[in-house]
Amino acid sequence: HAGLAEREGMLFVFPEDGFHTFWMKDMNFSIDIVWFSFKGEIVDIQESVSPESYPKTFAPKEKARYVLELPSGFIEAFNVKVGDSVDF
Repeated sequence: HAGLAEREGMLFVFPEDGFHTFWMKDMNFSIDIVWFSFKGEIVDIQESVSPESYPKTFAPKEKARYVLELPSGFIEAFNVKVGDSVDF
């Protein structure tokens, strides 16, 4: 797979808040990673995480309930910032 489509993402929903960690094992393309609180507030962001970063892990600075993987460049293109909120 060459990557995520322009407005495509993968949402991870966890049963409880935590420092949910991600890595790029077996990935073939870069992504932006966004962590959200239970209330939908963005608590942390990692931009343009590349497959070459493996085995490095990425965790939020604050506990999160949801994690959204997006196409690399999405955060910059849509001016997404920590503290922004989303509705699910």
